[in-house]
Amino acid sequence: MGEAVKYQDILRRLAIIDEEFASGQAGLSFGQPNDQALDPKVAALVRVGALAAIGSPEVCLEWSTSKALAAGATEAEVTGVLLAVAPVIGLGRVVAAAPGVAGGFGYDIEAALEEPGGP
Repeated sequence: MGEAVKYQDILRRLAIIDEEFASGQAGLSFGQPNDQALDPKVAALVRVGALAAIGSPEVCLEWSTSKALAAGATEAEVTGVLLAVAPVIGLGRVVAAAPGVAGGFGYDIEAALEEPGGP
């Protein structure tokens, strides 16, 4: 693999959050530790709130939201997390997180905002 192709492949895999690649190549672990005090759903919801708090990119919020849903969380619980952390992280962070969370739901928030007479 040529040098250009190699770095492009690395960047592509990181951009799409290729879990297997990130785990094997970057030493990142996405699983829950065996002695975790929180159940997987609660831990996934906490991750959504933490990613919103630190201003993570949209793709990370979309990924973590889909992981929370897969762990059994509902859309109401995920959006409840955003509302719960809003007083601590501020309106700007919550507004910035909304499109990524919406993407995790499969909801095109940008299209919804463009609809005439929409909310």
